[in-house]
Amino acid sequence: MSTVTLYSVANGLIVAILTGLYSVLPHAYFGWLVNPDLILVLSVLVFGAILLAASMINTIMLIWYERKLLGRFMDRRGAMHVGYAGLLQNFADGIKLFRKNTYKPRDADGLGFYAAPTAYMVTSVMIFAILPASWGWTAGPLPLSLLLALVVFSFAPLFIFLSAWSQANKYSLIGGMRSAAQMIAYEVPILLAVVAVVIVSGTFDLTTIVTMQTNYWFGIPLFVALIVFVTGMLAEMERIPFDLPEAEAELVEGWNTEYGGMLFAFFMLSDYLRALIGSFLVVLLFLGGWTMPGWVPSSLTALPLAALFWFLLKTYIVFGVFVWVRASLPRVRTDQLLRIGWMRMVPLSLLAIVLAALLVLAKCLPVLGCLPGVGG
Repeated sequence: MSTVTLYSVANGLIVAILTGLYSVLPHAYFGWLVNPDLILVLSVLVFGAILLAASMINTIMLIWYERKLLGRFMDRRGAMHVGYAGLLQNFADGIKLFRKNTYKPRDADGLGFYAAPTAYMVTSVMIFAILPASWGWTAGPLPLSLLLALVVFSFAPLFIFLSAWSQANKYSLIGGMRSAAQMIAYEVPILLAVVAVVIVSGTFDLTTIVTMQTNYWFGIPLFVALIVFVTGMLAEMERIPFDLPEAEAELVEGWNTEYGGMLFAFFMLSDYLRALIGSFLVVLLFLGGWTMPGWVPSSLTALPLAALFWFLLKTYIVFGVFVWVRASLPRVRTDQLLRIGWMRMVPLSLLAIVLAALLVLAKCLPVLGCLPGVGG
Protein backbone atom coordinates (compact mmCIF):
# COMPACT_ATOMS: atom_id res chain seq x y z
CA MET A 1 0.00 0.00 0.00
CA SER A 2 1.38 3.41 -0.92
CA THR A 3 2.19 5.77 1.95
CA VAL A 4 1.68 8.85 -0.23
CA THR A 5 -1.61 10.61 0.49
CA LEU A 6 -3.38 13.47 -1.20
CA TYR A 7 -2.66 15.64 1.82
CA SER A 8 1.06 14.82 1.70
CA VAL A 9 1.09 15.84 -1.97
CA ALA A 10 -0.63 19.14 -1.08
CA ASN A 11 1.85 19.67 1.76
CA GLY A 12 4.81 18.98 -0.53
CA LEU A 13 3.44 21.43 -3.10
CA ILE A 14 3.13 24.18 -0.50
CA VAL A 15 6.63 23.50 0.86
CA ALA A 16 8.04 23.68 -2.69
CA ILE A 17 6.30 27.00 -3.36
CA LEU A 18 7.44 28.51 -0.05
CA THR A 19 10.96 27.26 -0.66
CA GLY A 20 10.96 29.03 -4.01
CA LEU A 21 9.71 32.22 -2.37
CA TYR A 22 12.36 31.80 0.32
CA SER A 23 15.10 32.17 -2.28
CA VAL A 24 13.75 35.38 -3.86
CA LEU A 25 12.07 37.34 -1.06
CA PRO A 26 13.94 39.62 1.35
CA HIS A 27 15.23 38.16 4.61
CA ALA A 28 12.51 39.98 6.54
CA TYR A 29 9.95 37.45 5.26
CA PHE A 30 11.94 34.31 6.15
CA GLY A 31 10.25 33.98 9.56
CA TRP A 32 6.70 33.55 8.31
CA LEU A 33 7.74 31.52 5.25
CA VAL A 34 8.95 28.69 7.51
CA ASN A 35 6.09 29.04 10.01
CA PRO A 36 4.59 25.53 10.55
CA ASP A 37 1.13 26.98 11.16
CA LEU A 38 1.20 28.77 7.80
CA ILE A 39 2.32 25.59 6.03
CA LEU A 40 -0.45 23.61 7.75
CA VAL A 41 -3.18 26.12 6.82
CA LEU A 42 -2.05 26.39 3.19
CA SER A 43 -1.74 22.59 2.89
CA VAL A 44 -5.29 22.12 4.20
CA LEU A 45 -6.57 24.76 1.77
CA VAL A 46 -4.88 23.10 -1.21
CA PHE A 47 -6.13 19.67 -0.08
CA GLY A 48 -9.68 21.03 0.21
CA ALA A 49 -9.45 22.81 -3.15
CA ILE A 50 -8.42 19.57 -4.90
CA LEU A 51 -11.25 17.62 -3.28
CA LEU A 52 -13.77 20.38 -4.05
CA ALA A 53 -12.70 20.58 -7.69
CA ALA A 54 -12.79 16.79 -8.11
CA SER A 55 -16.22 16.45 -6.46
CA MET A 56 -17.73 19.34 -8.44
CA ILE A 57 -16.39 18.08 -11.77
CA ASN A 58 -17.79 14.61 -11.12
CA THR A 59 -21.12 16.05 -9.94
CA ILE A 60 -21.48 18.12 -13.11
CA MET A 61 -20.60 15.07 -15.17
CA LEU A 62 -23.25 13.04 -13.29
CA ILE A 63 -25.93 15.56 -14.27
CA TRP A 64 -24.88 15.36 -17.93
CA TYR A 65 -24.64 11.57 -17.69
CA GLU A 66 -28.16 11.31 -16.27
CA ARG A 67 -29.59 13.58 -18.94
CA LYS A 68 -28.02 11.53 -21.72
CA LEU A 69 -29.03 8.20 -20.20
CA LEU A 70 -32.62 9.34 -19.63
CA GLY A 71 -32.70 10.53 -23.23
CA ARG A 72 -31.65 7.11 -24.46
CA PHE A 73 -34.18 5.37 -22.22
CA MET A 74 -36.89 7.66 -23.67
CA ASP A 75 -35.68 7.21 -27.26
CA ARG A 76 -34.28 10.72 -27.61
CA ARG A 77 -30.83 12.32 -27.45
CA GLY A 78 -30.95 14.35 -24.26
CA ALA A 79 -28.95 17.58 -23.93
CA MET A 80 -27.33 18.37 -27.31
CA HIS A 81 -27.20 22.09 -28.10
CA VAL A 82 -24.74 23.70 -25.66
CA GLY A 83 -21.22 22.43 -26.25
CA TYR A 84 -20.21 19.14 -27.81
CA ALA A 85 -22.94 16.55 -27.09
CA GLY A 86 -24.45 18.99 -24.55
CA LEU A 87 -21.41 18.91 -22.22
CA LEU A 88 -21.75 22.64 -21.47
CA GLN A 89 -25.51 22.57 -20.81
CA ASN A 90 -24.98 22.29 -17.05
CA PHE A 91 -22.68 25.33 -17.06
CA ALA A 92 -25.35 27.29 -18.94
CA ASP A 93 -27.93 26.28 -16.34
CA GLY A 94 -25.54 27.30 -13.56
CA ILE A 95 -24.96 30.73 -15.11
CA LYS A 96 -28.72 31.18 -15.46
CA LEU A 97 -29.29 30.39 -11.77
CA PHE A 98 -26.34 32.59 -10.74
CA ARG A 99 -27.95 35.59 -12.49
CA LYS A 100 -31.32 35.09 -10.81
CA ASN A 101 -32.20 36.95 -7.63
CA THR A 102 -33.09 35.20 -4.37
CA TYR A 103 -36.04 36.71 -2.51
CA LYS A 104 -36.73 35.92 1.11
CA PRO A 105 -40.42 35.77 2.06
CA ARG A 106 -41.44 38.56 4.41
CA ASP A 107 -42.30 36.26 7.33
CA ALA A 108 -39.44 33.82 6.78
CA ASP A 109 -36.73 33.31 9.39
CA GLY A 110 -33.62 34.88 7.84
CA LEU A 111 -31.00 32.78 9.62
CA GLY A 112 -32.62 29.45 8.84
CA PHE A 113 -33.59 30.51 5.31
CA TYR A 114 -30.01 31.25 4.29
CA ALA A 115 -28.05 28.92 6.58
CA ALA A 116 -29.94 25.66 5.89
CA PRO A 117 -29.16 25.30 2.15
CA THR A 118 -25.56 26.38 2.77
CA ALA A 119 -25.10 23.82 5.57
CA TYR A 120 -26.82 21.17 3.44
CA MET A 121 -24.25 21.62 0.67
CA VAL A 122 -21.23 22.09 2.96
CA THR A 123 -21.87 18.87 4.87
CA SER A 124 -22.32 17.04 1.58
CA VAL A 125 -18.94 18.30 0.34
CA MET A 126 -17.29 17.43 3.67
CA ILE A 127 -17.91 13.73 3.13
CA PHE A 128 -15.54 13.71 0.14
CA ALA A 129 -12.66 14.39 2.56
CA ILE A 130 -13.59 11.14 4.35
CA LEU A 131 -14.25 8.71 1.51
CA PRO A 132 -11.13 7.21 -0.14
CA ALA A 133 -11.34 6.98 -3.93
CA SER A 134 -8.05 5.09 -4.34
CA TRP A 135 -4.78 4.49 -2.50
CA GLY A 136 -3.79 7.69 -0.75
CA TRP A 137 -6.82 9.74 -1.84
CA THR A 138 -7.29 10.89 1.77
CA ALA A 139 -5.74 13.13 4.39
CA GLY A 140 -4.28 10.07 6.13
CA PRO A 141 -5.39 7.04 8.18
CA LEU A 142 -8.94 7.38 9.50
CA PRO A 143 -9.96 4.26 11.49
CA LEU A 144 -13.62 5.32 11.84
CA SER A 145 -14.07 6.74 8.32
CA LEU A 146 -17.24 4.74 7.59
CA LEU A 147 -18.90 5.78 10.84
CA LEU A 148 -17.92 9.43 10.35
CA ALA A 149 -19.22 9.47 6.77
CA LEU A 150 -22.58 8.05 7.84
CA VAL A 151 -22.87 10.54 10.70
CA VAL A 152 -22.25 13.53 8.43
CA PHE A 153 -24.55 12.03 5.78
CA SER A 154 -27.38 11.80 8.33
CA PHE A 155 -27.35 15.58 8.98
CA ALA A 156 -29.50 16.11 5.86
CA PRO A 157 -32.96 15.63 7.46
CA LEU A 158 -32.18 18.33 10.02
CA PHE A 159 -31.17 20.92 7.41
CA ILE A 160 -34.06 20.04 5.11
CA PHE A 161 -36.59 20.39 7.90
CA LEU A 162 -34.95 23.65 9.05
CA SER A 163 -35.15 25.11 5.56
CA ALA A 164 -38.79 24.02 5.21
CA TRP A 165 -39.75 25.52 8.58
CA SER A 166 -37.88 28.80 8.00
CA GLN A 167 -39.82 29.60 4.80
CA ALA A 168 -43.06 30.32 6.70
CA ASN A 169 -44.94 28.33 4.06
CA LYS A 170 -47.24 25.53 5.18
CA TYR A 171 -46.73 23.57 1.95
CA SER A 172 -42.96 23.72 2.36
CA LEU A 173 -43.31 22.63 5.98
CA ILE A 174 -45.44 19.61 5.01
CA GLY A 175 -42.88 18.73 2.33
CA GLY A 176 -40.05 19.04 4.86
CA MET A 177 -41.89 16.79 7.31
CA ARG A 178 -42.39 14.22 4.56
CA SER A 179 -38.73 14.38 3.63
CA ALA A 180 -37.53 14.00 7.23
CA ALA A 181 -39.89 11.06 7.83
CA GLN A 182 -38.70 9.39 4.62
CA MET A 183 -35.00 9.82 5.40
CA ILE A 184 -35.34 8.57 8.97
CA ALA A 185 -37.39 5.57 7.84
CA TYR A 186 -34.65 4.51 5.42
CA GLU A 187 -31.62 5.40 7.52
CA VAL A 188 -32.45 2.49 9.84
CA PRO A 189 -32.15 -0.25 7.16
CA ILE A 190 -29.10 1.50 5.68
CA LEU A 191 -27.31 1.37 9.03
CA LEU A 192 -28.33 -2.27 9.56
CA ALA A 193 -26.99 -3.15 6.09
CA VAL A 194 -23.73 -1.44 7.02
CA VAL A 195 -23.64 -3.53 10.21
CA ALA A 196 -23.55 -6.65 8.02
CA VAL A 197 -20.44 -5.31 6.25
CA VAL A 198 -18.82 -4.39 9.56
CA ILE A 199 -19.47 -7.88 10.95
CA VAL A 200 -17.68 -9.47 8.00
CA SER A 201 -14.80 -6.97 7.83
CA GLY A 202 -14.44 -6.33 11.55
CA THR A 203 -13.62 -2.65 11.03
CA PHE A 204 -15.06 0.81 10.34
CA ASP A 205 -12.05 1.79 8.22
CA LEU A 206 -13.15 2.08 4.60
CA THR A 207 -9.64 1.46 3.27
CA THR A 208 -9.44 -1.81 5.21
CA ILE A 209 -12.92 -2.80 4.04
CA VAL A 210 -11.77 -2.35 0.44
CA THR A 211 -8.55 -4.34 0.91
CA MET A 212 -10.54 -7.23 2.43
CA GLN A 213 -12.42 -7.63 -0.86
CA THR A 214 -9.38 -8.81 -2.81
CA ASN A 215 -10.66 -12.40 -3.16
CA TYR A 216 -14.27 -11.47 -3.88
CA TRP A 217 -16.54 -8.49 -3.39
CA PHE A 218 -18.85 -8.29 -0.39
CA GLY A 219 -21.77 -7.69 -2.75
CA ILE A 220 -21.75 -11.40 -3.68
CA PRO A 221 -22.23 -13.09 -0.26
CA LEU A 222 -23.98 -10.01 1.16
CA PHE A 223 -26.33 -9.57 -1.79
CA VAL A 224 -29.32 -8.94 0.50
CA ALA A 225 -27.43 -6.16 2.30
CA LEU A 226 -26.48 -4.70 -1.09
CA ILE A 227 -30.13 -4.57 -2.21
CA VAL A 228 -31.21 -3.00 1.09
CA PHE A 229 -28.40 -0.44 0.96
CA VAL A 230 -29.08 0.58 -2.66
CA THR A 231 -32.82 0.88 -1.98
CA GLY A 232 -32.18 2.94 1.13
CA MET A 233 -29.79 5.20 -0.77
CA LEU A 234 -32.42 5.84 -3.43
CA ALA A 235 -34.78 6.97 -0.68
CA GLU A 236 -32.08 9.02 1.08
CA MET A 237 -31.27 10.79 -2.18
CA GLU A 238 -35.02 11.30 -2.83
CA ARG A 239 -34.80 9.78 -6.29
CA ILE A 240 -37.58 8.02 -8.18
CA PRO A 241 -39.42 5.92 -7.09
CA PHE A 242 -38.93 7.59 -3.67
CA ASP A 243 -39.01 11.27 -4.70
CA LEU A 244 -42.22 12.15 -2.84
CA PRO A 245 -40.81 15.24 -1.08
CA GLU A 246 -39.86 16.83 -4.42
CA ALA A 247 -42.49 15.37 -6.75
CA GLU A 248 -43.66 17.89 -9.34
CA ALA A 249 -47.34 17.18 -8.65
CA GLU A 250 -46.93 17.10 -4.87
CA LEU A 251 -47.01 20.04 -2.44
CA VAL A 252 -45.90 22.76 -4.86
CA GLU A 253 -42.43 21.23 -5.48
CA GLY A 254 -41.88 20.01 -1.95
CA TRP A 255 -39.82 21.71 0.72
CA ASN A 256 -37.85 24.21 -1.42
CA THR A 257 -40.89 26.14 -2.65
CA GLU A 258 -39.66 29.63 -1.75
CA TYR A 259 -36.07 29.23 -2.91
CA GLY A 260 -34.70 30.63 -6.14
CA GLY A 261 -31.40 31.56 -7.72
CA MET A 262 -28.25 30.19 -6.15
CA LEU A 263 -29.97 28.93 -3.00
CA PHE A 264 -32.13 26.69 -5.19
CA ALA A 265 -28.95 25.68 -7.04
CA PHE A 266 -27.38 24.73 -3.67
CA PHE A 267 -30.19 22.24 -3.06
CA MET A 268 -30.05 20.78 -6.56
CA LEU A 269 -26.26 20.53 -6.51
CA SER A 270 -26.34 18.93 -3.05
CA ASP A 271 -28.79 16.31 -4.29
CA TYR A 272 -26.32 15.24 -6.97
CA LEU A 273 -23.42 15.45 -4.52
CA ARG A 274 -25.31 13.03 -2.29
CA ALA A 275 -26.02 10.82 -5.31
CA LEU A 276 -22.27 10.72 -5.98
CA ILE A 277 -21.62 9.95 -2.29
CA GLY A 278 -24.21 7.16 -2.34
CA SER A 279 -22.55 5.64 -5.42
CA PHE A 280 -19.15 5.93 -3.70
CA LEU A 281 -20.42 4.09 -0.64
CA VAL A 282 -21.98 1.28 -2.69
CA VAL A 283 -18.66 0.78 -4.50
CA LEU A 284 -16.57 0.95 -1.31
CA LEU A 285 -18.73 -1.36 0.78
CA PHE A 286 -19.90 -3.95 -1.75
CA LEU A 287 -18.01 -3.69 -5.06
CA GLY A 288 -14.37 -3.79 -4.02
CA GLY A 289 -13.64 -0.07 -4.14
CA TRP A 290 -10.67 0.59 -6.42
CA THR A 291 -9.51 -3.05 -6.43
CA MET A 292 -10.28 -5.55 -9.18
CA PRO A 293 -10.65 -9.35 -9.07
CA GLY A 294 -7.53 -11.44 -9.51
CA TRP A 295 -8.55 -12.63 -13.00
CA VAL A 296 -8.19 -9.06 -14.35
CA PRO A 297 -4.77 -8.74 -16.07
CA SER A 298 -2.22 -7.00 -13.86
CA SER A 299 -1.32 -4.73 -16.77
CA LEU A 300 -4.74 -3.07 -16.38
CA THR A 301 -4.42 -2.52 -12.62
CA ALA A 302 -0.76 -1.48 -12.37
CA LEU A 303 -0.96 1.57 -14.62
CA PRO A 304 -0.68 5.08 -13.07
CA LEU A 305 -4.05 6.21 -11.68
CA ALA A 306 -5.53 2.80 -12.62
CA ALA A 307 -7.08 2.44 -9.16
CA LEU A 308 -8.83 5.81 -9.48
CA PHE A 309 -10.02 4.90 -12.99
CA TRP A 310 -11.58 1.59 -11.89
CA PHE A 311 -13.20 3.26 -8.87
CA LEU A 312 -14.81 5.99 -10.98
CA LEU A 313 -15.89 3.45 -13.59
CA LYS A 314 -17.71 1.43 -10.93
CA THR A 315 -19.21 4.64 -9.51
CA TYR A 316 -20.66 5.69 -12.85
CA ILE A 317 -22.04 2.19 -13.45
CA VAL A 318 -23.80 2.29 -10.05
CA PHE A 319 -25.21 5.74 -10.81
CA GLY A 320 -26.32 4.41 -14.19
CA VAL A 321 -28.36 1.79 -12.32
CA PHE A 322 -29.94 4.62 -10.29
CA VAL A 323 -30.92 6.34 -13.55
CA TRP A 324 -32.21 3.05 -14.95
CA VAL A 325 -34.46 2.69 -11.92
CA ARG A 326 -35.67 6.27 -12.38
CA ALA A 327 -36.58 5.59 -16.01
CA SER A 328 -38.32 2.28 -15.23
CA LEU A 329 -40.35 2.56 -12.03
CA PRO A 330 -43.35 4.73 -11.12
CA ARG A 331 -43.45 6.90 -8.03
CA VAL A 332 -44.85 5.24 -4.90
CA ARG A 333 -47.32 6.82 -2.49
CA THR A 334 -46.21 8.13 0.89
CA ASP A 335 -47.85 5.30 2.82
CA GLN A 336 -46.25 2.75 0.48
CA LEU A 337 -42.87 4.43 0.89
CA LEU A 338 -42.97 4.24 4.68
CA ARG A 339 -44.40 0.71 4.66
CA ILE A 340 -41.56 -0.48 2.41
CA GLY A 341 -38.99 1.15 4.71
CA TRP A 342 -40.25 -0.15 8.03
CA MET A 343 -41.96 -3.43 7.08
CA ARG A 344 -39.78 -4.68 4.21
CA MET A 345 -36.33 -3.11 4.39
CA VAL A 346 -35.82 -3.52 8.15
CA PRO A 347 -36.57 -7.30 8.16
CA LEU A 348 -34.36 -7.76 5.08
CA SER A 349 -31.53 -5.87 6.73
CA LEU A 350 -31.82 -8.08 9.81
CA LEU A 351 -31.65 -11.10 7.50
CA ALA A 352 -28.50 -9.61 5.97
CA ILE A 353 -26.94 -9.42 9.44
CA VAL A 354 -27.74 -13.10 10.03
CA LEU A 355 -26.16 -14.03 6.68
CA ALA A 356 -23.07 -11.98 7.56
CA ALA A 357 -22.74 -13.82 10.87
CA LEU A 358 -23.03 -17.16 9.07
CA LEU A 359 -20.30 -16.07 6.65
CA VAL A 360 -18.00 -15.26 9.58
CA LEU A 361 -18.66 -18.71 11.04
CA ALA A 362 -18.09 -20.43 7.68
CA LYS A 363 -14.87 -18.46 7.01
CA CYS A 364 -14.85 -19.52 3.34
CA LEU A 365 -17.33 -20.02 0.50
CA PRO A 366 -17.25 -22.61 -2.30
CA VAL A 367 -15.78 -21.36 -5.59
CA LEU A 368 -15.28 -17.84 -4.25
CA GLY A 369 -12.73 -18.74 -1.57
CA CYS A 370 -11.90 -17.12 1.78
CA LEU A 371 -11.72 -13.54 2.92
CA PRO A 372 -8.45 -12.33 4.46
CA GLY A 373 -8.93 -11.95 8.22
CA VAL A 374 -12.67 -12.49 7.98
CA GLY A 375 -14.56 -11.33 11.03
CA GLY A 376 -11.70 -9.21 12.38
